[in-house]
Amino acid sequence: MKKKVIIVSFVLIAAFLASVMIGKTFLSFRVLLDMLQGIASSSQVLTLFSFRLPRACLALIAGLAFGFSGFALQGVTRNELADASILGINNGAGLFVIVYLGFYAQGSYLLPLVGVIGGLSAALLVYFIAYKYRQLLSMERVILAGIAVNAGLAAGTLLLTVQLSKDRYSFVTSWLSGAIWGTSWTQIISLLPWVILLAGALFWTVPLLNLLGFGEEQAISLGVSLTRLRTWFLLLAVGLAASTVGFTGNLAFVGLLAPHIAKGIVGKESRTACVLSGMVGSILVLASDTIGRLILTSGEIPAGIIISLIGAPYFLYLLIRQKAQ
Repeated sequence: MKKKVIIVSFVLIAAFLASVMIGKTFLSFRVLLDMLQGIASSSQVLTLFSFRLPRACLALIAGLAFGFSGFALQGVTRNELADASILGINNGAGLFVIVYLGFYAQGSYLLPLVGVIGGLSAALLVYFIAYKYRQLLSMERVILAGIAVNAGLAAGTLLLTVQLSKDRYSFVTSWLSGAIWGTSWTQIISLLPWVILLAGALFWTVPLLNLLGFGEEQAISLGVSLTRLRTWFLLLAVGLAASTVGFTGNLAFVGLLAPHIAKGIVGKESRTACVLSGMVGSILVLASDTIGRLILTSGEIPAGIIISLIGAPYFLYLLIRQKAQ
C-alpha cells in the first residue's frame, strides 16, 4: 500500500510541475533553476509567480476539496454515484456565486462564504424534501431529492445568465464550464483556510464514517446517532465543495471519480483512502487544466469540460453496473 501511495504522490508532483511549466510559453527546468538563482528574465518571473504558480496551486486545492467532498458523500450515502454536482450542492453554490459575481462584484474574500451559503441552502432544501418526521434520514430519498433540486437550480442558473450584460455573460459562461479563472494569490489565501479546516475535520472523523458501513441496525446498537452522524458528514461535504466552486466553477465528476480511483488503490474505506481521494482529485484537475491549454492553438478549453468527457462515460458505466447487480 505504501508503494502505491508513493507512486500517487509522484504523479501528483509531476502533474503540478507540468501545470507550472506547460503553456503558451514553456518554462523548462533550466528556467526554473535560473529563477532560483535570480538570473531569469522579468517576463519569466512574472509568468511563473503571477499566473502559472497561483493557477496550479488553485487547481491543487480545488482537486483536494472536491475529492474529499466526494469521499464524504459516497461514504455517508453508501452510494458510489453520490457527488456534490449530482446532489445539487455545486449548482446551489454556483447560483449564489453568479448572483454575486454577475450583479455585484468580480471577486473578493467573500467568494468562499457566498459559495458555502449557496451550497448549504441547496443542501437544506434537499434535507427538508428527504426528511420524514420521526424516521431515520434515508439516503435514497436524499439522492432523489438532490437530483430534483439540482435540475431546478441548473434551470435557475441558466435563467440568470440571460439577464447579465455582455461582458459579465462571457465571464460567467466560462466560469460555469469549469474554468480555473483565479490567478492571484488573494483567491488562494481566501480559500485555503476553509479547505484546511474542513479537510482536517473530515480526516479526524473518518473512523466514524466507517461505522455506517456496518448497516443501520448495527450502528444504532453501537450507540451511534445516525441522523447526527450523517448530518455532520453532509455538512463537511457541502462546505468543501461549495467553498471551492466560487473560484473554479462547477467541476463536475471530480468528486465522483477521485474516491473510486482511491478506493481501487487501497481496497477499503480508510483515512488513507480519504487522503488519496484528495490527491487523485488534484491530479485530475491539474491534468485537465494543463490539457485544456494545449488542445487549441488559440484560447483554451476549461478544465471542467475535459473532466466531464471522462466523468460522464464513467458515470454511465457505474449506472449500468449497479443495474446489473
